[in-house]
Amino acid sequence: MGIIKQLLKTIPISIILPVVMTVLLFVMTIFLLILPLVESKLMDGKREVIHELTEAAWSTLNTYAEKEKKGMLTREEAQALAKEHVRDIRYGPELKDYFWINDMHPHIIMHPYRPDLEGNDISDFKDPSGKRLFVECVRTVKASGAGYVDYEWQWKDDPDRIVPKISFVKGFEPWGWIIGTGIYVEDVRAGIASITRQLTLTCLGILVIIMALSSYIIWRGVMVTKARKQAEEKARLRQEQLFQAARLPKWSPGNPGFRCGA
Repeated sequence: MGIIKQLLKTIPISIILPVVMTVLLFVMTIFLLILPLVESKLMDGKREVIHELTEAAWSTLNTYAEKEKKGMLTREEAQALAKEHVRDIRYGPELKDYFWINDMHPHIIMHPYRPDLEGNDISDFKDPSGKRLFVECVRTVKASGAGYVDYEWQWKDDPDRIVPKISFVKGFEPWGWIIGTGIYVEDVRAGIASITRQLTLTCLGILVIIMALSSYIIWRGVMVTKARKQAEEKARLRQEQLFQAARLPKWSPGNPGFRCGA
């Protein structure tokens, strides 16, 4: 504490205050503004991706429905081919992300990782938090035709790992189906964590540069202040010397009171 107090006495507040404020504003801008904005944009981007993917899978169903309408396939044939087509669609870094289909009751029509649910009434199927997620999907489609639903579900093909998930679902009116796919919140958080690490390292590098420049500015300020004080002290001593010299009696032959030596 003594060293800090001494340093504060040495460094003018007009020099150190702007430096401290610059560093604080920089840190606050990064962690209170930029990182939350990055997280929000990344989540919005992921939500838009599953929206577009669901639209593409919906078009697949529509392709088979058009073949049914033209008489090229029966409804049973069209639905069976559409189910198997959608069942085999995979995407994502590990190619484990998928689509599922349920109807408006709801019954599970197709789920690649939960074939045990296919054909079953899932009106009372709940996630660990007690949410009837498939009923919520039906409610969303009835209300808006499509939309986002959040719930907890198994991690891809691992039934023992339950994590938060956000899905986009869209109704397919010709067959009374709902098709959907989702993102795992942990995936988004992992992406955000990676971006945060990179951004933090970049910011730390910038902060080091700012602190180095600030230290140089402070050092220069201290040197200038020290030099000014030394100059002022020298001027004061010189002035005192001149003042003392002016007060000493000067020798002259007509000054009998002046003596040289003891």
